[in-house]
Amino acid sequence: MNTNKPLPMSLESFMKTAAMFYIDEELEFNFEKEVNNSIKKIKTELFQITTKEGLENYIRSEEDSLDRIISLLNISEEKFKRIITMIRIRKGFVVTTEWTLTTLRKQMLEYPDWMTIVTNLLMKGSSLPEYQNVIPNFYLDNFSIDATTIGRLLNDDDLRRLVKKGLDGRYSNKIGDSVFKNVTSRIKEKCDKVGLTYIEKVELPQFGKKFGMVIPDIKHPRILIDVIYGITTSSTQTRFANTVENTYLKLRDYNAGKTDNEKTIYINIVDGAGWIARQSDLKVIHQSSDYLVNLNSVESINDIIDYYL
Repeated sequence: MNTNKPLPMSLESFMKTAAMFYIDEELEFNFEKEVNNSIKKIKTELFQITTKEGLENYIRSEEDSLDRIISLLNISEEKFKRIITMIRIRKGFVVTTEWTLTTLRKQMLEYPDWMTIVTNLLMKGSSLPEYQNVIPNFYLDNFSIDATTIGRLLNDDDLRRLVKKGLDGRYSNKIGDSVFKNVTSRIKEKCDKVGLTYIEKVELPQFGKKFGMVIPDIKHPRILIDVIYGITTSSTQTRFANTVENTYLKLRDYNAGKTDNEKTIYINIVDGAGWIARQSDLKVIHQSSDYLVNLNSVESINDIIDYYL
């Protein structure tokens, strides 16, 4: 057992050594292949939307059709949803929430009137009288689909941006999965070397949450580990920070009166540019962790395991 208790990393040191971006070469290769295949597919499919029948068929057959069309027409999703809300109100709907693109497509598939309204808006909204005095020309001018429009927009650079936009959420999830696999495999290697058991993604009722990794087991947890990576900022980070803080408070009570040889510790492995940009949440996590670790300091967990176990 290591008799020197590992010192927690300061928040300043954490930020100076953060990886910011994580690269998985295999993942990058697979997504690049998917992007190229999607570009070829879209080039073939989108030429049909220059006719009303073709546009309707495309919307029926492709789940992401509306997102792709408004992106090609350089219409933001938020502005498009506002316009759909306006149309709903003008039709007598009592609007309590906005429709997502998925909800709008379902309405179009179920109700022919909505299919007609939306396809007319997309194809020739810029010239339809009913929109002339209610939607600014700055937005309305983009609502036009004809052979010239499609010919102008269907170049590889534009399509690449369109396809990658649609894959962004799944790419982020896959990167997160890759980070988890990378860091936990390194911790497992250490555990296997010293004969420790471990379990992944398990809920501990006494703390009211699921942890990414628990060492050595559920009945006698000594090291709790969470792993999170993010390159963008969102309210999810605040929720995670609050959960970490609540967990740490429960852990403090759980550890009351215990020595280092008996207590349970909480390690948070955090990295990604989104966390460096959200320092208020990062500070909460740092204060509510026995050890805050980034991707470049994961090896320090070896010393932590040696000391506590």
